[in-house]
Amino acid sequence: MPPFGRMKSLLTALVIGFVFLPGLPAPAQQADVRMQGKIETLDSKSLVLRGKDGAASSVSLDSETTVFTNQPSSLSAIKPGDYVASAAIKGADGKLRSKELRIFPEALRGIGEGQRPMDAPDTLMTNASVSEVVAAPEGEVVKVKYKDGTADLVVSPQVPVTAVVASEASALKSGTRVFILAAKSADGTLKAKRILATN
Repeated sequence: MPPFGRMKSLLTALVIGFVFLPGLPAPAQQADVRMQGKIETLDSKSLVLRGKDGAASSVSLDSETTVFTNQPSSLSAIKPGDYVASAAIKGADGKLRSKELRIFPEALRGIGEGQRPMDAPDTLMTNASVSEVVAAPEGEVVKVKYKDGTADLVVSPQVPVTAVVASEASALKSGTRVFILAAKSADGTLKAKRILATN
C-alpha cells in the first residue's frame, strides 16, 4: 500500500465520503465528530488517538463500532457493479489516468459519490459505480457512472489497486493511522461509530 504521507491528499478525499456516510439516527444529545490521527494505545473497549496537532483523545469502542481496513488487490479484480474511488490526472488528450484506485465493499456504496477537483493541478477524484471494464493499450479503461455523469478511467498495470474491507477491531494496532467518525455525547465522551485504518 502506498506510504501514508505520499497518499495524504488522496486519503483525505476518499475519507470525505467515508465520514459523511449517513448512519442510524443518533440521540439528540449526540453529535458526530470527525477525527484523524494515529492510535497511541488501545484495548478491547477504547483507544487513545493522537491527532495531527499532538492532542490525545480517548474514544470508546463497542459492538456497534465498524472497522474497515485496506488490502492489496489487483486490476483484474475490478468488475462491473463495483463501487470505486480513484484519483486521476487529466492529460492534454482529455483522458483521465488513474494514480490509485480503491474498491469499496457494498456496505460503503455511495460514499462521496461524484467527481471533484483535488489540490494537485489537473487531478480529479471520482467516486462511482463501475459500468464496464474494457481492455486498452495502456491497461484497462474502467467506465464508471455517478449521479451527475460518467467518466472513463485509464488504469495501467502499475496503478496501485486496493480493496477496502470490513474487518474487526483486532486489526487495529498501536501506530495505525485512522480516520474515525465518532458520536460525541453531551458530557464530552466519544464513541467510535466507524473507523477506517489507512496503514
